[in-house]
Amino acid sequence: MLYKIAFVNGKGGVGKTTGIFQVAGVLSSMGEKVLVVDLDKQRNATSTLMMNNLDSMPGMTAFDVLMGRCRPADATAEAMWRSRGNANPKYYGTSCMVGDLRFEDVTLYKDVAQKGAGFGKVLDEFAEGEGFRFMLVDMPPSNAVLNNLCFAHVVDHIIVPFTSDVYSVQGYGDIMDTVASARALNPELNVLGIYLSRYGTSSVQAWVHSKLQEFGDIFIDVQIPQATDIIECAVVGSPISYYRNTEKSRSRRAYERLVDEMLRRLSYKKEGAV
Repeated sequence: MLYKIAFVNGKGGVGKTTGIFQVAGVLSSMGEKVLVVDLDKQRNATSTLMMNNLDSMPGMTAFDVLMGRCRPADATAEAMWRSRGNANPKYYGTSCMVGDLRFEDVTLYKDVAQKGAGFGKVLDEFAEGEGFRFMLVDMPPSNAVLNNLCFAHVVDHIIVPFTSDVYSVQGYGDIMDTVASARALNPELNVLGIYLSRYGTSSVQAWVHSKLQEFGDIFIDVQIPQATDIIECAVVGSPISYYRNTEKSRSRRAYERLVDEMLRRLSYKKEGAV
């Protein structure tokens, strides 16, 4: 079974790309194959995932796949990660379909919205053919055309990273509007939940946490700490599951708990398990 999940938030800077990077790392450490699809014009997921394998950067991109100009394989490359103490990066099962600056002007291209069904189909065929179990999609913060296309044709689930500030709480209504619009396009779309990223120790952040608890089951009560090891991971291009392979890391334990809860809500079963 292929699990297709978009990380969504209308705000930038909420830890969306970081979440994808770290979740991919946890899943890979479990032995799962992961395809990250970068649909954000900023290409942050691509830059981070491909940091240690720039020589293999494909000439085509996810934009070219969307426009029907190439196959998914032509726009995808392996992410190479270093484990702590090992200078040689290796492939651990996560690949990246690289992003493109042209996504910024995607609405200028004729019939792009009508290409969604074909885009979703070729992604499914590619991911399943290559043995990927998870497809994680990095969504742009504010591109209605791409968001709607993705909700309608590409993913089955969404998850929302949420920063612990008052402005995020005030923007909760906007997120729910996005969810409602997504479900109008795809009634089967499943909201895995909202989780707190970049969480600190201030009284404001504690208040945000208490407010989110009022949202009920949609809130995943896992706090991703605002920690230096997460920043270091982005600098070295390796997720914390490999970069800091120790139980002492609060950040690593937090992302593992997040993935555990995501998998529970997905009713996930390890391939081959009875």
